[in-house]
Amino acid sequence: MAKIQARNVDDALFARIEQSAMKNERSMEGEIRLALAATYPPPEQIARRLSLRESWLKETGQRFLTLLEKLQADNYFQEYSRDNRTGVPELVRAARLLQVSPGLLMDISEGRQELSVALAETIAVRFDASADWLLTGCGRPFPVRSLGDNYHDFFLPQEDMTGWRFDLMRICGGRHDATLLCLRQSPDGHFSLGAVSAEFVLGDGMGGTGRGKLQDFLIFIKTSCSSLRLDAYEFEDGEGLESGWDAAGQHHPVWFQRLIRRSPSRWLIDMLRGESPAWMTDFGYELKEIAAIPFPGTVPDKGETV
Repeated sequence: MAKIQARNVDDALFARIEQSAMKNERSMEGEIRLALAATYPPPEQIARRLSLRESWLKETGQRFLTLLEKLQADNYFQEYSRDNRTGVPELVRAARLLQVSPGLLMDISEGRQELSVALAETIAVRFDASADWLLTGCGRPFPVRSLGDNYHDFFLPQEDMTGWRFDLMRICGGRHDATLLCLRQSPDGHFSLGAVSAEFVLGDGMGGTGRGKLQDFLIFIKTSCSSLRLDAYEFEDGEGLESGWDAAGQHHPVWFQRLIRRSPSRWLIDMLRGESPAWMTDFGYELKEIAAIPFPGTVPDKGETV
């Protein structure tokens, strides 16, 4: 053991050390040894650098837990939630839905077991989530489809559309005012979210191209989707509120169905009939052309040709 000797110690300092040693019933040597140990603690052990595999296991496990927490917060399970915590009950419930071992999900969540590509795809299908986000962290937890001009497949994904439901939501206020969000629910309870932001908006200020694309969209809805269940809503955005656009992809699509900020609206049926909503004043010519197109199955007026 190394030894330390000190000469010419200040009398006042020596007295304080002596007083502390007596108070703690220690020798002077013991008091000095403890004081030095407290003043010069050993350096923290250098953490071992994780390998790429270890880092990936840890990150995918955390993303899986985050996904379950988001599902609970969005009331996806429609059951009692323990402050959105993810513990044994939540992992067991998820395992039952996924038909896998609860222990496997526990090991994955703690970074001890690999989240396979096949299981990530199963999770994505079951919970309407993104397998790519689970595996890589890229994108958002829940996919949002950019509809653009390719909205036909979103509204008509198959020939028999019995039991499908569509909610068309216009964002009102905020940075993304007049943006259209489309929520699709299949008969088996799966959800998809689509958005139109660049091609047209539900409001004034578009050029001729934007108005033409909106007209094409409304004609498609009127002529090809008249047999579908289509409900229109307005989604309130504003200062201090979570933006509907920013929420898209960060929340499960069911989150949009259960918000007080979402209210039923007649804007869709009004526009299909050629009536202009209060927030759209420069679309009159296009609305007249839309109104002139009959709904499928209706009898044309006398003298009208179809």
